[in-house]
Amino acid sequence: MLFTHRNPEMKLDHKRTALVLVDMQNEFFEQKTGTYYELIADALKERNVIEHTEELLKTAQELGYYILHSPHWYYPTDLQWTVPGGAIGHYLGGIGFCGRKDPVSLDGFEGSRADYYEPFKKYLMDGHTCNTSPHKHFGCEANDMIKQLHMRKIEKVIMAGPAANICLESHMRDIIESGIEVAMIRDAVAGPKNEEGDGYQAAMVNYRFMANALWTTQEAVLKMRDAARS
Repeated sequence: MLFTHRNPEMKLDHKRTALVLVDMQNEFFEQKTGTYYELIADALKERNVIEHTEELLKTAQELGYYILHSPHWYYPTDLQWTVPGGAIGHYLGGIGFCGRKDPVSLDGFEGSRADYYEPFKKYLMDGHTCNTSPHKHFGCEANDMIKQLHMRKIEKVIMAGPAANICLESHMRDIIESGIEVAMIRDAVAGPKNEEGDGYQAAMVNYRFMANALWTTQEAVLKMRDAARS
C-alpha cells in the first residue's frame, strides 16, 4: 500500500519559533580538497544550498526569530575513542574533520575547517544567535541544543544544514523526541552519494515520514514573514 497521508499544515508562532541550523562551517561549504565538502559539492550546487541557507539566516535575523546553531568540533583527545561512529565516523577521523587544537583555545581556529563559514559569520556572530556546544557524532545528545530550545520556550523549529541524512536528520529526530514541531527545508540541505544510494533522497524519505512539514526555502520565508506580521 502506498503511504499518502499528509500532516496538517504546520503553523508558525513568531515568539515560539526558531531557526535551527547544523554544521555551518568551512568543512562543509568551503571549496577545499580533502574535506567533507567534496562529498556534497554537487548537491550543494544543484539546490543552491548556500544561497538558500543565507536567505533563511537573513530572514530570521531581520524578523527577530531566534537562531540556534549546532557546530561540529573534534579535539585531539577525541582521538582516544576506540570505536568511531560507523563508516562515516572512521572516514571523518581519517581526514581530520572539523579539528580544533583545544576546547578553550582559539589558536589556529580562524579560517580553519572548523571555523564558521565566512559569509555566514555576520549572522552567527551577531550577538543574538546561540551557537551551542558541539555535537560529537550526529545528534543533540552530546550538546545543549535541546536545553537551549526549551529555555527559550520554543515549540516549533525550521531546520537546515549540509549533512541532510546524518547530523541534520539526527538533530531532527532528537528535537522531535523532545516534543517540538519541526519543518525541514528541502532545498537548504545536501547529502553525499555512493554506489548504494543517495544521501539526499534517503533524508527526504525520512523527513516525509517524521517531520511536521517539508518546505522549500521560499515557502519557509513566506511563512516566517506572515507569522511575524500576525
